[in-house]
Amino acid sequence: MASTVLVLTTLEDVTADLVISALNERETPVVRADPADLGAGLSFGARIGAGAPAWGGRLVTGSRQVELGKVAAVYYRRPTPWDPGTGTCPPSNGTSPSPRPGTGSAASCTPCTVPGTSTTRWR
Repeated sequence: MASTVLVLTTLEDVTADLVISALNERETPVVRADPADLGAGLSFGARIGAGAPAWGGRLVTGSRQVELGKVAAVYYRRPTPWDPGTGTCPPSNGTSPSPRPGTGSAASCTPCTVPGTSTTRWR
């Protein structure tokens, strides 16, 4: 049964701190994340499909993780805007995306359109 509240906000949001404190007093599981941390500080994978009555997958932060099927509610309050950074599209031969500059990781990939085509690739 879903019971966790996912709080999407900045780490400095004092209003969200008050909400999280109230949820903790009620012994409600809480996971806080800032979508801007996508990459090194936040990762997730999700799936839903035929025969699956609810979302499946996992969201992982630096200190917590939650199965998406356990999320009962999402509190979304002024998260930091996500900046995909810059990068280059991978070659069209199916190899892995190029790392984002300065990260050494391709974990934060964003879609891009190949100029002159309707093809979308990831960078």
